[in-house]
Amino acid sequence: MVLKATNTNSFAANAETSKKAIRRASKKGSRVTEERAKAQRAKLDAQAEARHAQEEQEAVTQKAQNKKTGRQEIQAKRRMIEPLIEAYIQDHIGGNHSNKTVEWHQTALGFMHLFFKEELGITQIDEVEADDISAWFTHLRVTPGARDKVRTERTVQTYARSARAFFHWLIRRETLEHNPFDRVVFPKVGRPLIQTITDDEFEKLLRACAPPNETGAFAERAAVRNRAILWLLYDTGIRVSELINLRLDDLDRKKGVVTVMGKGSKERRIALGQNCQRNLFYYLDKHRPDEAELADWGSAGEDHIFLSETRQPLTKNGMEMLFKRLKTRSGITGKRISPHIFRHTFAMNYLLKSNDPFSLQELLGHEDLTTVLNYIHMNDAVLQEQKRKYSPGDHIPTRMPGPRETRRKGTATKQ
Repeated sequence: MVLKATNTNSFAANAETSKKAIRRASKKGSRVTEERAKAQRAKLDAQAEARHAQEEQEAVTQKAQNKKTGRQEIQAKRRMIEPLIEAYIQDHIGGNHSNKTVEWHQTALGFMHLFFKEELGITQIDEVEADDISAWFTHLRVTPGARDKVRTERTVQTYARSARAFFHWLIRRETLEHNPFDRVVFPKVGRPLIQTITDDEFEKLLRACAPPNETGAFAERAAVRNRAILWLLYDTGIRVSELINLRLDDLDRKKGVVTVMGKGSKERRIALGQNCQRNLFYYLDKHRPDEAELADWGSAGEDHIFLSETRQPLTKNGMEMLFKRLKTRSGITGKRISPHIFRHTFAMNYLLKSNDPFSLQELLGHEDLTTVLNYIHMNDAVLQEQKRKYSPGDHIPTRMPGPRETRRKGTATKQ
């Protein structure tokens, strides 16, 4: 019985020991599994963090790339020729340049942009090279203009001057680092002979101011107004745009001076000669519509000096039609009769009589003397007349050997 109890106790002890061992093993296994799980979780967290960091880096890189691409697109857009031309035109408008100057640049640069785009496939300004500009000059010479006529060399040079100013503007704005125009042979033209109006032609134009086969107050009014216009142009050399914009307050009758608003809103004062004042004041005092008549025509308060038949200010088109009629009535042929030829005539006559290009520059309203100096190269008729008048060979004080006079009668020469 004692042995049996001992065995029973021993078996129980072994069983308890086995249970403890199992519990220890189980507990150890649990710790291993937990550590493995923690390691696996840490690995997964590290991978997730790495992926998140990578995604953030990719997002930053993509954002930088998008920003760079956007900046490149903006830079490319800024270098497009068409928007640059628009900015250049707006710069001229903001600088208070005349409408004629703005229209000139719009026309010239429009032709240039159209040629670069359609003929050469160039849309960005930094793609333009010197050869492309020269090709445009050639294209202008060989292709007809708006009236299906080949452009003159002077017209080509005029467009080239506009393009050259545009590229200089791009350099000043640092849009371009190098100017392709520096390597272009600029179009040259000969100096044109300046046409003027002779005294006889001026008299014919004055006589042509009266409408033919018309009588009455309105015909007389038109004749007086037209003569006042011709005298004012002949005596002052002002531009047609300056003439049609003259107001009553611009005329100082007491001093005989007219104030002219020139290009760039620059004012200048020009004294009027006696003949000009006489004709101008006669029109204003006797024939210009008064306030009652203007009110009847719906033009109350109109203060322009020269008015049309509709009691409204004269326009450039109206002046063109007027001079076309005057030329036809006067019978003058072989030269273009326009307000601008009166400007040339004034400049030539004033320079011949005063020999003072500096005061002429102020009277004409030119910014520099270069344009005025062109009048020194006078037209051929005046030049030859001046040569005969001041010929050095005819002003020698002592007699020289040879015949004293030579007179030609028919084909025979008598000494």
